This record gives sequence, structure tokens and C-alpha cells, in this order.
Amino acid sequence: MLHLSFAIVLAACFIKAHMHLIDSRCYLAEGGSAENFLASENATVGSVLGTLSVNGDPAADITLSLREKDSPVTISNNSKNIILNQRLDKEGLEGPSSVYVNVICHRKNSNDPSFLIPVNIHVTDENDNSPKWIGAPYSINISETTAIGTRILQTIHAVDQDQPGPYSTIIYRVLPGPFSNFIAFASPFKGSLILKRELDYEMDKILSVQLRAQDQGIPPKSSDTTVTILVLDADDQNPQFSKDVYYGTIHSSVIGSTVLLHPESIKAVDKDYGINASLQFSLIPSLMSEYFIIDTKSGVLKIAKQLDRPISTKLVVKAAQLDNTERYALSTVIISQPTIENHLNNDVRLKPRYKIKIRENYNPGNTILNLSTNNTLHDLSYKILNASEFTYFSIDFNGNIYLKNRLDYETRPFHIFTVELNDGKNKQYTEVMVEVVDVNDWEPRFRRPQYTFKVSNSAKSFPLVIGRVEAADGDVNDKIAYFIRGENSRFFHIDSKGQIWQKENFTTGKVLHLQAVAIDSGIPPKETAIPLLIDYQRTEEKAIFWTPSIISGLVIICTLVILSVYTTCIYFKNLSFKTINNDQLTVDNRNNCANKKTLDITTSSRGSSSSISASASTILAGSLEREHELYAATIKNAVANSQHFNALQKSCSEIEKDLLINSEHTFQNSVENHSSMGNKSCSYWQQKRSIPNEKLLCTLENNSENNLTVYF
Repeated sequence: MLHLSFAIVLAACFIKAHMHLIDSRCYLAEGGSAENFLASENATVGSVLGTLSVNGDPAADITLSLREKDSPVTISNNSKNIILNQRLDKEGLEGPSSVYVNVICHRKNSNDPSFLIPVNIHVTDENDNSPKWIGAPYSINISETTAIGTRILQTIHAVDQDQPGPYSTIIYRVLPGPFSNFIAFASPFKGSLILKRELDYEMDKILSVQLRAQDQGIPPKSSDTTVTILVLDADDQNPQFSKDVYYGTIHSSVIGSTVLLHPESIKAVDKDYGINASLQFSLIPSLMSEYFIIDTKSGVLKIAKQLDRPISTKLVVKAAQLDNTERYALSTVIISQPTIENHLNNDVRLKPRYKIKIRENYNPGNTILNLSTNNTLHDLSYKILNASEFTYFSIDFNGNIYLKNRLDYETRPFHIFTVELNDGKNKQYTEVMVEVVDVNDWEPRFRRPQYTFKVSNSAKSFPLVIGRVEAADGDVNDKIAYFIRGENSRFFHIDSKGQIWQKENFTTGKVLHLQAVAIDSGIPPKETAIPLLIDYQRTEEKAIFWTPSIISGLVIICTLVILSVYTTCIYFKNLSFKTINNDQLTVDNRNNCANKKTLDITTSSRGSSSSISASASTILAGSLEREHELYAATIKNAVANSQHFNALQKSCSEIEKDLLINSEHTFQNSVENHSSMGNKSCSYWQQKRSIPNEKLLCTLENNSENNLTVYF
């Protein structure tokens, strides 16, 4: 009984201990010690950032709470969800960039202490920031003479608050616009602007261009700004007159009298308006310029010399900058002092015709004819009946005919129109004929603003044609003459056709700067001058200067040539000497062989062929003179095969046969003796097997030299 009670108590203790061991409430399901979550910085307030993997049911056996009271997250009631109650921001600008809290887990119906679970919430970056310009908007002052490609602004910069990566990588570009083609970024990743087009202060003083900075997010975010370019004026423009042509009228020839100008007085300004340099006026020298003087500041034109007759001329006025005389402008002043020829009618009645002459440079607005009578009636009226002449003439109630527009002799030398006089009762008509007097109002004009001719210094024949200039005159009756002005102009001449001739030779190696002048035959004459450049090219041969180095080089070359010629002569001389010696040695050997054979033949025949003498042997040896190259090759083969006796014996037979045939005509009286001699010779060779090579060579050589066929 005691044992049973002990067992029951022990079992109860075990069950209680086991129950205590398997209570895993508030433990993390994966056995970890902390929870980690990822949350986007774009997560909205109230959204679930994650669910705790803790064992137990918050609605039944555990309670969950946060130890931190000001945490940006909370735990929803009766759940394991972590709720966002404050905005997150990875950059830490508008919210926390990370969250760290501690969750307290308490077991219900238990005296066990609470568990502390660390929770880490990592905030992930999103492309939630747009690039921001630093120091925008931008402005820059730049001269209009700045060269293309110059870096005009390098301080442009934008930043993106997103984390390093594509969300914060910025690309710069110029937005399309009116002036967007003037600038560009040197690199899309650097805020450095360069100039792409030339600037012009007179055209555009202020340029405004839109810029954009854009990140690499998807979708990308961007921001825009403006760069303003203030163009600074530079001295790159010439002055400009208010009019291209001014008209002046002389009413008094007294010295100091002012020439009346219209439509306005002479005015000029610097076209570099930002600089507005001061100008001074002057007259370009001409035939009539000495009669006038111009005020250098105001441009007022006055008489400088007494005029003894009415004149009509043209002056050229120059306006130059005081700080840079190379910047200037030119204008023309046409001056006239008109004389009018008319026939005034002092009768009561109008004449049937009026004829007047007027110069074509007569200024409009002046009276050209008066048709008034001595009649005291005031109810007279005048009217021009030809509508085509309304452009040029008008008439008032006093009968004064005025010139409305300038006449032109070249287009219409005559104007004829009818005037009606009406007194209210009667009408009278008269014809007015205006003869336009030609005035030299056109100066000659060259076809080109400048002529340049290239001439070779090697020319020998003079006079030499250099080139041709051409000029024309607007006055149809004027003739043009040419001449050259300037230093060295005496060496040149221009004929009536514009051909430029160089009259004589003179030494020069430079470009001559002359003036080609064209003058017309009008009254007064007018002239025009243009630059004439004559470029003398150095094409002649240069003289040789005998320096010590040149002389020593020539001596060395001559010495080498002489040594080469001498060595060549010695070589060919030695070669010729060796050839002669070889030929002589060959002839001597052949003669010795021939003599030897003749001796053998004489001995073996024992007097039977007494007609074959030493002279015959000499003739036979002489006939054997042939080319030694052919038989030399043949003899070498014979020596090489001389050990073959049988072949040698056959060769001997054949040689003797050919010898008998070829010597038939030469030795007609001793054919039989010769044949006997040949047999004995062969017999002799057969008996003497150990013939020296020299003797065999001689024998075979004699036979081969007589064009005999040799077989081995």
C-alpha cells in the first residue's frame, strides 16, 4: 500500500513537471530571439508592417504590448500585427529611417515573468525625392566674342535625397526652347555648360534657357530651373549712318557757308550699342573734297574754298571710332547747285509751249517753272492734265510748277505734259517740255571689290600681261579710263580694256599693294579705287652657293667614280689577257698532238705513205681549230670512260671511218695509205692499253675538231 501511494505521488509530480515543460507560450515559433521586418518608406499610416511569430493566442492565453510608449508602431488589440502609426522615411527627413521596439509577452494564468521580444523594422528606400537644384536659378554674363566650345558655367549642381543608387543618380539636360541650341551640357552627369553657337549682342541681349535634372527611378522624378545668359557687347560692329545717301544744296558760295542737307543732317552711331564708342567724321579725299570741310563731331558740312561756278559733285563721308579707327562706316553726300533755264511768259495769255532744262540731280521740292501772268485776277486755276506726270510734277494756284521726285536721265530724258489754265469762263492750254540734263551722278563700279594676280618672277619677256580688271558706270554716256595708283605704279599700265601690263622687269619677292582706279568722263569726273594685289611668286632657280661642305662632297663623289672606272678597266683587261693565254695554250696543245700523230702515222706506215708529210699534218691540225667548249665537254666524258677498253676500241673504229671519209678531198692521192695508217693506228692503240691520258686526249681531240661524230 505504501508503494502504491508513492507511485501515485511520483506520477503526479511527473505530470505536473511535464505540463510545465511543454508550456511554450511567448516563444517565437522559429526558435529565434528577435523579430525582423522590412517596411517600405512609402508605407501608409495604419498599414500592417508585419505579424509576430510568437506562440500563443493574444485573444486567449497571452498578452502583447510595447515597452516604448512613443514608438511609431503599435500592436493591434487581440492580434499579433504590428501597425504603422507614423510615416517612415529612409532619409530620416519626414520620419524615422528605422524602427527598434521591444514587445512584452505575458502568459495569462501564470505567475511566470513576462518575455521581452526585440523587433527590428528596416525601412527600404523608394524613389520619393525629386532632385533639388543648388543655387538656382542661374545667371551668367558672357561676351559676344566668346568662342564656341567654351565652358561658360560650371557651378550648376542638383542633389537627390534618396539613398545612393539609381534613385539618386542625376542626369542633366537642356529642355527645348527658343535658345536651347546655344548651350549644352558637357556631360549628362556633370553640371557644366558649354557654348554651342556664336552670340550676338545686337541680335539677342538676353537668353533664357530651361534646364532639367532627372533621377533614374522608375518612374523618374525631375525638377526644372532656368539659366539666364546676359550677352555683353563687344567691339565687333562698325558704325552706321542714319542714311546711306544724303542730299545737299548750295545756296551760297561764300566760304564758311553751310551746305543744307536733307532728308536730315549727317548722323552716325556705333552699332555696338553696349559700348557706344565716340565717332569722328571726315571726308574721303577726292577731286572736289578740298572745296568742303566737315565738323569732326557734329558732321556739319561747310564751304572751304570759293566756288567760281555752279558745281554738282558727290562726297564720301567717313565715320570712325575714336578708340578703334579700323571700325568705320561710309556714306555719300550728293551736292548740287542747280541752274534752271526757262522761258517765262509775261503776257496775259499763256504761250503755246514752254521748254525748260533741268539737271537730273535737282533736289525735289523746288520750283522749276512759273506760269503766272500779269493778270490781276485772282480766280485763276492751274491743272496738269497728264496723270502719268503727277509722280514728278505739281502746280499751285499761282502757276508755280514744283518738282516732286528726282528725275533720272538714264530712264527718261524728256517729260512732256499739258497744263490747263481756267479763269472760270475760259480755258487755255499750254505744253510743258522738261529736258533732263545728264549729270554725272554715278561713279564707276568694279566687278570685284579687290583684284589679286599672281606673277612668276621667272618672266623674261616684257611688256607682260598680268590680268584684267572690269568696271562699269551707271551713266550711259560716260566713258571709263583706268590707271594705277601707289608705290611702284610706274612699272605698270592699264589700257582702255582694263588689261594690266607690266612695262619692265624689276626685282621683288613680295606682294605689291596698289590701287586700281577707274575714272569716268562725266562733268565733274568721278572715280573709284579698289585694292590691287600683285603677288610675285619665287619660281626662279636659286643660285648655288659653293660652301666647303658642298665642295668636299663633290670631291669625294668624283674620286669614287674614278676608282670605279679604273677598277672596271683593270678587271676587263685581266679577263682578256687570261682568255688570250688560254686560247694560245689550247692551240699549242693541239699542234703538239697533231705533230705527235703525224709522227706515229709515219713510223707505222714504214714509208708506204710517204706523201703524208709534216705540211699535211699542219693542214690537218689547222682544220681542227673549233670551239674548245664543245670538245672539252666531250673529252671529259671520254677520259672518264677510258677504262672501258671495248668501248674505246669501237670508238677507234668509228673515228678511223669518219677520218677516211672527211679527208677524202684533202688527201686524194693517199686514201689507201691513210686507211692503212688508220688501221695501224687503231692496232697501235689496241696494243698499248696503258696509254697515258694526255696522249689519248690529244688523239681524240684531233678527231673531234674535224667535225667528226664521236661515239663512246
